[in-house]
Amino acid sequence: MVWNDAFAFNEANHLIFGNATYILVPARYNGGSILGILIECDRIKEISLNLPINARLTVWTVFVTWSVCSPSIDAHAIDFKRDILPILESHCVDCHGADTAEGELRLDSLVGALRGGDSGEPAIVPGESGRSYLIARVTDASPQHRMPPDSDPLDEETIEKLRQWVDDPSQWDAARRQIKQPGIDHWSFQPLSRPAVPETLAHPIDGFVSAKLSEADLTFSAEASRRTLIRRLYLVMHGLPPAPDEVTAFLNDDRPEAWSELVERVLASTHYGERWATHWLDLVRFGETHGFETNRERPNAWRYRDWVIEAFNSDLPYDQFVMQQIAGDRLGKDIATGFLVAGPHDIVKGQDPLLRLVQRQDELADIINATGTAFLGLTTGCARCHNHKFDPISQTDYYALQAVFAGVQHGERSLQIDESTKQRIEELDRIIADLRRQLKPYVSSNAKRPPVDAKSNIEVFDPTTVKFVRMTIQATNQGEPCIDELEIYGQDINFALASNGGIASSSGDFVHPLHKLEHINDGRLGNPRSWIANKTSGGWIQIELANAATIDRIVWGRDREGRYADRLATNYKIEASVDGENWQRLADSTDRLPPGSDDKHGVSYDFAAVSDSEADLGRKQLRELETAIARRDELSKPPMAYAGSFQQPPPTHRLYRGEPTSPREQVFPAAITSLSTLTNNSLNLDADTPEAERRVALARWIADRGNPLTARVIVNRIWQHHFGTGIVDTPSDFGGNGTPPSHPALLDWLACELIDNNWSLKHLHRVILNSQTWRQQSYPNDKGMAVDAGSRLLWRFPPRRLEAEGIRDCILSVTGSLDTRQGGPGFSAFEVEAENVRHYFPKTEFGPEDWRRMIYMTKVRQERDAVFGVFDCPDCSQVVPQRSRSTTPLQALNLFNSRFVIQQSELLVQRLDESTDSPEQKVRLAYELCFGRPATDEEVNASLAFVQSQSWNQFARALLNANEFIFIP
Repeated sequence: MVWNDAFAFNEANHLIFGNATYILVPARYNGGSILGILIECDRIKEISLNLPINARLTVWTVFVTWSVCSPSIDAHAIDFKRDILPILESHCVDCHGADTAEGELRLDSLVGALRGGDSGEPAIVPGESGRSYLIARVTDASPQHRMPPDSDPLDEETIEKLRQWVDDPSQWDAARRQIKQPGIDHWSFQPLSRPAVPETLAHPIDGFVSAKLSEADLTFSAEASRRTLIRRLYLVMHGLPPAPDEVTAFLNDDRPEAWSELVERVLASTHYGERWATHWLDLVRFGETHGFETNRERPNAWRYRDWVIEAFNSDLPYDQFVMQQIAGDRLGKDIATGFLVAGPHDIVKGQDPLLRLVQRQDELADIINATGTAFLGLTTGCARCHNHKFDPISQTDYYALQAVFAGVQHGERSLQIDESTKQRIEELDRIIADLRRQLKPYVSSNAKRPPVDAKSNIEVFDPTTVKFVRMTIQATNQGEPCIDELEIYGQDINFALASNGGIASSSGDFVHPLHKLEHINDGRLGNPRSWIANKTSGGWIQIELANAATIDRIVWGRDREGRYADRLATNYKIEASVDGENWQRLADSTDRLPPGSDDKHGVSYDFAAVSDSEADLGRKQLRELETAIARRDELSKPPMAYAGSFQQPPPTHRLYRGEPTSPREQVFPAAITSLSTLTNNSLNLDADTPEAERRVALARWIADRGNPLTARVIVNRIWQHHFGTGIVDTPSDFGGNGTPPSHPALLDWLACELIDNNWSLKHLHRVILNSQTWRQQSYPNDKGMAVDAGSRLLWRFPPRRLEAEGIRDCILSVTGSLDTRQGGPGFSAFEVEAENVRHYFPKTEFGPEDWRRMIYMTKVRQERDAVFGVFDCPDCSQVVPQRSRSTTPLQALNLFNSRFVIQQSELLVQRLDESTDSPEQKVRLAYELCFGRPATDEEVNASLAFVQSQSWNQFARALLNANEFIFIP
């Protein structure tokens, strides 16, 4: 029969004709057609009654014309229910069925088999039986691993059926359609778009908040008083109280723009960066000791803290803030990668290889977790052992992220010398060269220059016009010669630089990912940016200048950072040419002292044959030379920072259940697949991608405008620190296990506002601080408390206690003892017993060196400040997105009885004594300093009576212990 409009197929691929449904059973292939049998479906039930088929079935033999793509049609196609399900029911379903489902793997349906279990192991890879875990287990040669357990292996015919079933992609199409990746429709994974602002109020924030209040039949509270607003502003934004004169100036400024100008001054203060860096350091588990049992110091970890403070103060765009912390070593911000290694690190490595593998996995897990929670608000750690239960993060995604970070190692790294220091070094090189020229007439006849120095060597000669400069190295102290930069100067211009047109060539290059020809004149110093010759003797490096130029000195070194001294050229010559054919020698090693010689400047000078005045001038020039050399040596030492080191990692494999000893397939560096699909942004990296490029690619992916999480997460954190609770009150979990936003439209509006204003966090603060929502009173009212006691709907400004840092800093501020020095190594709250295992004992005596802001207190893991640690200071071994706010007896006892607070109370009394002799005025000044308001007459009288019965010191202690002092109003 011929197909026409009367025929159709239903969803089960059954043929429909008229009111009857038929199954086409292929009999044999015949050229371009199939000879088959149509069986009427309505009568199939009779088969189960074991009735003779010929007696009960209506059968037609038909010749069906069927267009095919290939002549090789399997006449015995595998059918799941007929051919496969009976096998699985006999051997697998007892353990992997609806009742048991060991490892959450079900094999009683196509969907269950395709979904896989909790290990993240794909039980089935459609079309690829060779990669399918199910096939691997039933064919495993080991009885301990082969499935089914405790029984004979499956026969070859059965295994072949399973292979055919897996290898036929069409078997899995329907199941694929039924499987929906978990959480992909979750609110936080949806693309960002700017919501329309409710027209209820002029300020967008107020419009969104007012709309929510209206739904609950609530309204805004009245605006707070000016005294309250300025105090709140300083405590929230600086963590310090305003000075009395600042309060007075604001009270007397009745201009409409007075508030907005005050906001700008607060944002411009360097105290802003110190305050908000404290929040960030909590989030990224920053500490200045390693933790674990030794808990030894990290002397240069503070540089990352200072970088964060400066980033906030300079309003570094947030997308750059993200990128620099992941890949700052490739973005010119080396210190920023301190983020990657800010967490704890076990420096005691186990002797057991398995233990070392576990330790390494834990190190990488810390980096992945910090990156996921800080920037994306996602808990990635679940996927270390299995697919994430609540979010669309597969185990493969987790190990793809691990492949990005697999080259990151804990440790210190020398930093690039900054440009101003480089310029000073170049200036000193010129001064040294000039002084040596002036002293040349006094050089002893048998004098030699200093021995070669691995860090830097200056070759000085008479001005010479050149187009080509070549350095040939005949011998080194060890291995093939290495040079980090060849600098060619004339008139203080480095003509060798590639940026100035210099072209490098060589006799041959050592093949290595770090050491490349292009590094010889790229302007960057140190071993990671160096060139190595491919032979130990006779290798040369050459620079062709853009144009012929007159030069008078050449500077070269093996490693200006001073970390390596091998591969140092000890026998060399430097030649120059105008035409590239005729060469003249400019300098060589024949006039140098042997390597290892101990000589301050290598050359001896004789002033006996000259007049006294010439000798005095010569000696003066010699002293200047020695000073310049010493200063240059000091500046040339690169600063060190605990910012990690990087190396090309080995292949990364997915680990079955997270076990280091159970590697599965290799995983390439990538981001989270589901989010990459949503944003049309994937990393497209392969196994050979250089280590740094992996991190740069991931950083760009996170900071991409299309990433739906990055902006949402940071604006929520900013909101949290303004109001005490974020719009999402699980600030580091925006996934399925987190809580939904209280104001979803407002959250997205703020995120779009941030992105559209160049990711400026100061702009975001400005918008929030100028809203009516932020400037409300904090007083409770019965209706608001009955409907929304937690103030999540923001019918008032939620008051809250300051964090530990704010309490301590405010005490130091009002007593007049606060040391406002910024940056540099911090101070310690402990006396340290410096054994191999560090022991930290709280200080009992405090002096001016301890009176800096608390952000500069060295953060010791597993220890807390004895006084203020009880105010919910977190252990910096853990990521802390939101501090708890407890109320305990120890807080009151420490704040009242500790040596620190008693000492500061005495200093507050001294400040009052120095200001006035009047007891009444002392009380009034104390209230202005501590509470930012004048004392009432009743308070003055009560205070004077208290002082008379107790003392001024007790009065000061009482003020520093008042709730009004430590609460944000």
